[in-house]
Amino acid sequence: MSQAEQPFIEPCHHETLNSHTDKEWQPSLSRFSGPKYKALADAIEIAITEGELNNGERLPTHRALADQLGVTIGTITRGYAEAERRRLVVARVGSGTFVLGKTWESRDFSIPVNKKTEDDIIDLTLSLTVPARREQVLAETLSTLAQSRSSLSELLDYHTENGLPRHRQAIVRWLRYHGMEADADNILITSGGQHATVMTLQGLLHHSDTVVSDELTYPGFINATRQLQLKHLGLPMDDDGLIPSALETCCQQHQPRLLYLMPSLQNPTASVMPLKRRQEIIAIAKRYNLLIIEDDVQFISPENRLPSLYSLAPEQVIYVSSFAKHLAGGLRVGFIISPVDLQHKIAMALLSNCWITPPLMAEVAREWIDSGEAWQLIAWQREEISQRQQLLQQILSGFDVVSQPHSFHAWLRLPAPWRAETFVRHMKDKGVKLLPSELFAVGSTAAPQAVRLCISTPDSREKLRTGLERIKETLSSESIDIIRPMVF
Repeated sequence: MSQAEQPFIEPCHHETLNSHTDKEWQPSLSRFSGPKYKALADAIEIAITEGELNNGERLPTHRALADQLGVTIGTITRGYAEAERRRLVVARVGSGTFVLGKTWESRDFSIPVNKKTEDDIIDLTLSLTVPARREQVLAETLSTLAQSRSSLSELLDYHTENGLPRHRQAIVRWLRYHGMEADADNILITSGGQHATVMTLQGLLHHSDTVVSDELTYPGFINATRQLQLKHLGLPMDDDGLIPSALETCCQQHQPRLLYLMPSLQNPTASVMPLKRRQEIIAIAKRYNLLIIEDDVQFISPENRLPSLYSLAPEQVIYVSSFAKHLAGGLRVGFIISPVDLQHKIAMALLSNCWITPPLMAEVAREWIDSGEAWQLIAWQREEISQRQQLLQQILSGFDVVSQPHSFHAWLRLPAPWRAETFVRHMKDKGVKLLPSELFAVGSTAAPQAVRLCISTPDSREKLRTGLERIKETLSSESIDIIRPMVF
């Protein structure tokens, strides 16, 4: 995964800072709720996301913007200060306030263009399936499909937006293997889990609707809410996940439309929401007519699963998942199960987005499920992840690490005085790539000093061992010396 060493880039030349002074930005705060100064900071953030404001651009003066918006100069001062706290802008004494802009959306959370150019780097940033015999299995599957002209012809045709019946039936069998029942008529096939989430948001919500999630959550969801211009609030968490009382207060104050959760394995904190907490969350959602997206993409063995939110409240929950973490990310086959009254809206969003998802990839997934290859791949991966988790616990014993026996990733809380960004930069210099907590923080949430590390990415246990030992060495012997201020 390609990352910037720092999640924000500050303009460094005076000429750059003054490169956009010929016209002034003219925001509107009518679309935002809450205090005016926060609305101004929100407007700046959205303008940056949409490209209306660019890095280095100078914002209007406090007085000019106050006159334009009909507010006090103090409101503008507080708004600019809030934007600076979020690291969206920087104030230059005697020069003005300039846009910094967030850069991680396009750089930190992406797949490397050419992984081979970084063979000497131990990449622990990506939550990917462990390399196995998938290439051989795919070759055999494609060869089998090629023997039937009628099957190939069908896979090249247009179909209804919810996918071929046999593909949906295969997903029913997949879910049953994982301890969950579903109706094939209630399944909508998508191009992966991210696509499933975005289609749900696009089909059910409107511009500026409020959505809520854990205060630390999947960056793909954060980016999706920004792209769709939704108001996204992050709520406090504890070791069991989202705190119910915080959700209740939010529902009373903000009337959110939708809640996004990963109860089976939270990304990035690797926590699992207990059954009692799931029931408490559902009770609140029902009380305030709050829809829930349950993201169940992560690799979890059937024996480690608790009842899904969808199983507990199918009328309240939209369930999204995919085969990415279990079989192969490149299949790009995901699916949505939603309450019956919402199916048409989500299907229309998919229809307007891509008409249908490619039947060929869904056919490959079906063949793997029906032939038993899927279960063999899962069993192999379960054993490999178990061995890697044992390696993780062995090497980082004594440090504050949260993980699960079946998890691709772990959450490492850093000892003082380490800061997440500093630690990530330092480990990169040592040939190990990690993701800082800030990448997962919603809005202006104060991110904890922690990093996410993925144990599934390295192509061998020995490579993983080397990376973990470098982390241990750094935490054990270098943290104080590296961060201690210089004394003259």
